[in-house]
Amino acid sequence: MKAWFSAWSRLWTDDALSAFRDRIAVQLSVFSAVLLLPFTVNHFVAGRHLLGLGILTAQVLLAVNGHRLQRQRPLLVPFWVTVLGFECAIVAAVIIQGVHSAVWAFPALFIGYFVLPRRQAHGFGLFLLLAVSAAMLHIAGPAGAVRLFAAMALTLAMINVVLGVIGELQQALLRQAHTDPLTGAWNRRYFDQQLAQIAAPAAEAPVPNALLALDIDHFKAINDRHGHATGDAVLQAVVRLVRQRKRETDLLFRTGGEEFVLLLPRTRLDDGARVAEQLRQLIEQHELVPGVRVTVSMGLSAQPVASDAQAWLAAADRALYEAKRGGRNRVVTAAA
Repeated sequence: MKAWFSAWSRLWTDDALSAFRDRIAVQLSVFSAVLLLPFTVNHFVAGRHLLGLGILTAQVLLAVNGHRLQRQRPLLVPFWVTVLGFECAIVAAVIIQGVHSAVWAFPALFIGYFVLPRRQAHGFGLFLLLAVSAAMLHIAGPAGAVRLFAAMALTLAMINVVLGVIGELQQALLRQAHTDPLTGAWNRRYFDQQLAQIAAPAAEAPVPNALLALDIDHFKAINDRHGHATGDAVLQAVVRLVRQRKRETDLLFRTGGEEFVLLLPRTRLDDGARVAEQLRQLIEQHELVPGVRVTVSMGLSAQPVASDAQAWLAAADRALYEAKRGGRNRVVTAAA
């Protein structure tokens, strides 16, 4: 049931094309403006001036929007207005010209999902499905309307299946690019991104953020005495223990061989110190792998300690080194 609900939620909220939408919209706008020109001329020559004027207006809007997108300027008309106009023109064409005009409904379904956010595209797709089917019922009777409805509904379903697969592939690639393959913690690249984002002035929150630098004590000796396979198992066990204690919003990163950073959003320094001490005791009390016990040293800093992301991290690192110089297996908090 939970999996079904998750899949249904993604159907309405995932937007796999969001990062590429502007580029897609530019190409579609220019291509569509050129492609529709013969049809515009044909409608005017045949005396269907209202239909021709509608398509000509859509061409102009598409061309202008494409030009403005290329120059990174605001759109003259939102794309949802253009899509709605295009869909209304298709419905009118079906009523005026007959069954063969319904073929335009299928590319219109695709265009909606390529240029609009997915939630909006659902709405416009359903509108086109019902409106064109109603127009077909009017001119071709129930049999024609049912066939068109089924074909369009299947097309809508397949569009969403493909977008869902694309979204899952995107998430898998992002996880692969941002995850440490040995421990499953986030990697240094993702840490730099998140640290810069959370430390930005615009990201300031009433409650400050805390940063906990963690280093496994005497890790080289573990590798030398027990082998690298045991060392890898220790790293994985430390990550498991930290995940048991951390909150869902906290982010754990592996930033070096035996070095980790726990990012604690909206956490006061005293609360961060309490979390750090609990983690230190938790790791000390557990036999992470058979015959091996380890301790960790930690350095804690709060965001106000530093003026930027790197200075904030440097403050946590200095506190960590102080913990190691002070005998290890302890937590040191950076001075405010």
